[in-house]
Amino acid sequence: MDRFAKLQFVGPAALFAAVAMAEIAAWALDTYPASTTLWYVNLVWFGIFQRSHYVFNAAIDIAYGQLLFAALPIFALACYGLFFRRRLMLAIASNLSLVFAGFLLFSWWANEASAQQASLTIVTPSQPDFYVCMALLAFSLLSFAGSHLAYLQRLRTSR
Repeated sequence: MDRFAKLQFVGPAALFAAVAMAEIAAWALDTYPASTTLWYVNLVWFGIFQRSHYVFNAAIDIAYGQLLFAALPIFALACYGLFFRRRLMLAIASNLSLVFAGFLLFSWWANEASAQQASLTIVTPSQPDFYVCMALLAFSLLSFAGSHLAYLQRLRTSR
């Protein structure tokens, strides 16, 4: 496989890891609700996934829906593409990881925009969950660019 294959895998892997950690943190909080550390981790670091959970569960109301119906299929598609050398599957997974990262950003923005009190309020994102979202968006964008560069390179060499 070409040199861009591992780069394409970064976005789906980072997305799966972040969603899995957020779901594990939510499960741990459900198991130990008196833990202040788990409350902090769940609300501050993984708050973006809680906000997107409400948007996602409006369509699919199943426990661990983001993990089972978004992150896991994207990661499985990326693993299939990487291990069986299917370039198209890996490219689709990297593009879908960018779509899901965009969905996370949209769900964060929609919640922040609805929380404004006045029209002149400027929201300055300084929460850790926004940084988690930006990191996922950066990894997914890197993966997205890698998939497109791989196809452009293949197109150039096939002539």
